[in-house]
Amino acid sequence: MIFASDLDQTLIYSERFLTDPTLQVRLIEQLDGKPISYMTERALLLLQEIHKHMLFIPVTTRTIEQYRRITVFQNELRPAYAVTSNGGNIIRNGAVDESWNKKIRERIEDECISITDILARFEDIKDSSWILNGKSAEDLFHYFIIDRQNMPTSEWDGFVQWMEQGNWTVSIQGRKLYFVPRAVNKRDAVLYVKDIEKRTEIFASGDSLLDLPLVSCTKNSLIPSHGEIYHLAQISAQDTPFQFTAKNGIRASEEILDWVIEQIKITR
Repeated sequence: MIFASDLDQTLIYSERFLTDPTLQVRLIEQLDGKPISYMTERALLLLQEIHKHMLFIPVTTRTIEQYRRITVFQNELRPAYAVTSNGGNIIRNGAVDESWNKKIRERIEDECISITDILARFEDIKDSSWILNGKSAEDLFHYFIIDRQNMPTSEWDGFVQWMEQGNWTVSIQGRKLYFVPRAVNKRDAVLYVKDIEKRTEIFASGDSLLDLPLVSCTKNSLIPSHGEIYHLAQISAQDTPFQFTAKNGIRASEEILDWVIEQIKITR
């Protein structure tokens, strides 16, 4: 069995989610001496138990460098695999799987509108009133820090439609806007590991639209009751195939891990 889970706002959380003073949490990431991310102590214990009994794969949109800042995955709990860069890279026993990365770059070239064309057209609606800065993530996708209130709605909708027709995914998570080629996705990377390891079942969790390919590839998924997937289900007139946590925020992480532990017990 595999437990493949998104990290930010699924298993790990920033300081703004620490609203309960009774919660026992551990700092698991710092940047330039400043605290970045936390997990609850109970979530850490549950994740360690899961790691003993099934293949745990952290799956994140973070770059390799950003993933390696998370101390718990470098020290006390070292997953055999980690999917980073939204699926563009796989870390296998500490080393980057270069053959996977090469395959993904070839798919981007063959299947998607070029990033040059994307950024050229984006210039027509981009300005400093809502785009604060932008970066390339390992030349696999782009992300921007934005002011959502100032986004030009009508021009933006047409731009997104054009991007989607060119095999790109657009996702807004808090103040971050992502442009990601569909060839770069978490599902395909996890299925690649599944084939290598000859595992038969995947349990998955994630909160954003970039997690949709992953959580949609299995019937065994649990989604936090916050984030893009949850809000999309709230406004949709159609029934959703997903199961959501009863709790939101950092407490959702414990509920997700309790659910995975229960699956282990059921299958024993």
